[in-house]
Amino acid sequence: MKINKLILFSILIMYLPLFIYSQSNTVIDQLLADKEAKWGQTAYLVLTAAELLDENVEIEIALKTLVQQNWKINIDKQDNKISLREYSFLLMKAFNIKGGLMYGIFPGPRYAARELGYLGFLNNNKDPYRKISGEEVLRILGRVLEWKEINN
Repeated sequence: MKINKLILFSILIMYLPLFIYSQSNTVIDQLLADKEAKWGQTAYLVLTAAELLDENVEIEIALKTLVQQNWKINIDKQDNKISLREYSFLLMKAFNIKGGLMYGIFPGPRYAARELGYLGFLNNNKDPYRKISGEEVLRILGRVLEWKEINN
């Protein structure tokens, strides 16, 4: 089982640059350097990966675009830390992941995190209230992008 996970992770790491090669290196470097991911950088990365935003815009524009999507995501400032549940909900909305029964009835961050856990995108620590690192943001995004490619 560990070998399968290692192989899958290796494949994800190899293909991740293909999906985000055009992203600003500065944003990715900042995201990877932070112990806890910030809303602005995360929103920018997800929206550009989902092709909802051009890669050449500023982080502030990414947040404004996110608010304009009317996904009922509350963001106070771009420097606020993002939790696993918030990130999961952002991914579900940005990539139009349908979700299961409970997410269909109660679409929100709690069931978004559960759904991504069920789909195998999350690591062992599935606590939806914990803050996530920039490395986790990229790893989960890579898994979502690979899943989207396979299922479309």
